[in-house]
Amino acid sequence: MKLVVCFVVAALGSAACHESSRTAPDAKPPEQGPPIGFTFEAVGDRSFASFGWTGTIHNLRVPDGTPFGVSATCPSADGVCTFQGPTDPISAVNRRRCLNHMRDTCKVDADCPADPAASRKCVYIYDPPTGTPITAAPGKVGACGWSYITVAPPGSPPTISGTLDLTSGELNLQNLSLFLPLNGTSGTYRGSCTECVGDTKANDGIKDGVCTPTSTSDPSPDAGQKCDVNRYGNVAGFEGSYSMDCSPTVQANDQPANRFGGTFTSSGYQISITAASPNCTDPRYAGEKCFCGMCPAKTGVPPHPCLSNADCGGDTCGQLPDNCNPNGAPLDANFMPNPDFDPTHLPNQCKTMGNEDKSGTAPNSCANGMCNWNAAEGTGTCKSTLNGQTVGCYPSGMGATIKANGGATKSGSVWIVDTATAFCTPSLGALNNAQLGLPGLTFQKRSFRIISEYAK
Repeated sequence: MKLVVCFVVAALGSAACHESSRTAPDAKPPEQGPPIGFTFEAVGDRSFASFGWTGTIHNLRVPDGTPFGVSATCPSADGVCTFQGPTDPISAVNRRRCLNHMRDTCKVDADCPADPAASRKCVYIYDPPTGTPITAAPGKVGACGWSYITVAPPGSPPTISGTLDLTSGELNLQNLSLFLPLNGTSGTYRGSCTECVGDTKANDGIKDGVCTPTSTSDPSPDAGQKCDVNRYGNVAGFEGSYSMDCSPTVQANDQPANRFGGTFTSSGYQISITAASPNCTDPRYAGEKCFCGMCPAKTGVPPHPCLSNADCGGDTCGQLPDNCNPNGAPLDANFMPNPDFDPTHLPNQCKTMGNEDKSGTAPNSCANGMCNWNAAEGTGTCKSTLNGQTVGCYPSGMGATIKANGGATKSGSVWIVDTATAFCTPSLGALNNAQLGLPGLTFQKRSFRIISEYAK
């Protein structure tokens, strides 16, 4: 029996369907004892991630069916399983690839090209490459982004771990380590992703397309090579078809990948701005509270993100150096050029020499902080004073709350589980701070179809 899977990508994708030769998960497999593993498939219309306060990378959707695999230890067919990974998921597409040349499949790091050595890693690609806009260059001039899951070396904790109750569907993902790189060097990006043109059936493992650079794309080393489409884009200027077979370029001096993922639970999640929350350090929001800040460096303790002073051992969460003088936004509240904006520095970047790696925090990039927040969906929109465009946003002001309900239901033999998490992402250098809005909140809702795998 063939299963038809539809891929839906909001924000950075569009819709397509493909056939998979694996057995449909709702057709209950012949059970031979408890499961020995699971494939987690993303429920695309209920899964997204939002990074930082700028809103330029909010509501980042995962294509429906995007998988990762884990091995499982289950005491019985209806007990609580422990699992760890990543392992190969049920998929027609091999997602274990070289980080420094994604077209190449691999089993170990040594299977990958030697250069650049810093990115010579055999990883599992989660989100395939897709074009994304950047704050300083909206429209067709953008970046190429993707996400991946590393494989822990022997003796190290697994990069995916958790428990699943086979009776109730209760899921606790204690650790899901995802990394989001952009094809950027110090101060620049190398364009959007090369497109896969001519492939008629996405994610079937058959390379019927050709890697075709555009006038604004990254100069992929795989230009002219055959490819299988893995996802589509529908953001203005990034509507192409993209493939893991069309590798983005990776260079030794690229910005470090942003780590996200985290701890997810089907019990739901809630975070609020309270009196204990850090003060916003963007002068436009003087006297207001923000979700996140950074603890100052201390002897032997580097700066780290915080939700309150309690995370800083008594120091002030979110305090900037006295001589920081954060840069303004390019536009004022009326979306006219802001005379306080210094074009030689990035938005919210400290303008004082020696502190340029530090940035002020804001609740969002909306004029007057007015975010049109949809509490049920966990998403918001506004017009940004960074670029004058409609972007994502978080709610602001005392009592502002982001809440996601969890839960689990069963469809045939497959559990469908809703989870969520939120945490403060630290400052990652001036370029990433300006692009994402860091330090700032990362909020994720992830829903999974969990397909059991049995010993043959």
